[in-house]
Amino acid sequence: MNVAAIPLRSFADARRWGSALLVISVMTVLSVSPMALGALGVNYDSVGGAMWQKLHPATFIAAIAFLLHVLGQPQPWTYLKNLPARFPGAALFVAIWLLLIAYAVLVQHLPITALIETFFLAVVALVMHDDLTFGMRDFLRAFLHVLLFVNATVGVFEFLTHYRLFPYLISGEEVTGDYRSTALLGHPLLNAGTTGAYVLCLYLGADAALKPVARTLLIGLQILGLAAFGGRTSILMSSLIMGGGLLKDFALLLLGRRFDARRLLAIIVLAPAVIIALAYTVSAGVFDDLIGRFIDDNGSAEARIIMMKMFDAFDFTDLLLGPDPDLVSSTQRTLGIGVGIENTWVALIFQYGALMTLLFVVGLFALFWEFWRRSREGAAFLFLFFIVVISSAIGLASKTTMFLQFALLLLFMFNVETTDRSSVRGDRNFIE
Repeated sequence: MNVAAIPLRSFADARRWGSALLVISVMTVLSVSPMALGALGVNYDSVGGAMWQKLHPATFIAAIAFLLHVLGQPQPWTYLKNLPARFPGAALFVAIWLLLIAYAVLVQHLPITALIETFFLAVVALVMHDDLTFGMRDFLRAFLHVLLFVNATVGVFEFLTHYRLFPYLISGEEVTGDYRSTALLGHPLLNAGTTGAYVLCLYLGADAALKPVARTLLIGLQILGLAAFGGRTSILMSSLIMGGGLLKDFALLLLGRRFDARRLLAIIVLAPAVIIALAYTVSAGVFDDLIGRFIDDNGSAEARIIMMKMFDAFDFTDLLLGPDPDLVSSTQRTLGIGVGIENTWVALIFQYGALMTLLFVVGLFALFWEFWRRSREGAAFLFLFFIVVISSAIGLASKTTMFLQFALLLLFMFNVETTDRSSVRGDRNFIE
């Protein structure tokens, strides 16, 4: 086929379809959690089922979106060759990521769906973000606000009523006796991580178009959502970052720094209402379960100590190159670690070995840098929050959308271009 003979309109149409499918993919992955898939009979996160069921529908949509995006370029091969120069950090990550996938298949004989699901859509969204129309970016930013508002509301409702929108499923088995909400996003820790990151985005000034009162109300609701989801690390980290920021602002105010009167007014009006509401809920015993979890974590802290004993069960070569997966599972059962290794970095070592883990961490931080350099001021606090949260759970060593949701917040809510333009731009056309 003579590419030069194809009308330019055809390329533009293909790119528009690709962009539209990316928007649909993002909406799908945020709206349909693994637990929702399980309720629909899809064996996404359970034993058995066809291979295609192990990948989220949004992953397939994103793959088609990227394919159309590339084919829609006037010179697809040249476009692909230029991507490493445009996204050097992401290119390094993808190279190491593909090497790790090959290592998992050929050496460790491990499933690769976790590696694909955890990172694929985030990388596609990063590469395609700049080619989305302003209207599409604004739409996804608004969608994130609405979805996380609904998610926190549903989470608080589930917490108060003990009624779940979807069954709480882990590996296909329903979890009972756990008070934490699952809401729209699924696992409580995933909810807490994303909610905490969203709270910090709002606090650090994401989406300049938001009015101070609306921003304060959203932060208040999300804090209630954090309590409902019960992620202790997310609660502590977001509280420390916001508390430190407030103390700094107060100190600068005493030193004569100018301040936004609208923000001060919002705090003066809403703070008493928030304090009264919190006092009432605490006195009514609403947070007894959450407080109890800080006191008695059901052995979670003990499990983190016990997991370090796993290093004694393997020799240096096993730890360097990756121990036998069956032996790892057997050792976990022997030590009583039933829910997985609650540390991303340690879990990666016992899956792929220290050598591949070190290489992968280099690629991962290169990818982090790619998102960070496109973010507005304050992104360092978000990455600090995210790294601490994934270090307290199996996180990125399992099949999760935790990084994807964090990446989407950075791209569509904390991106320096999006944030700066949202306060001044009036154009909201979706497809332009």
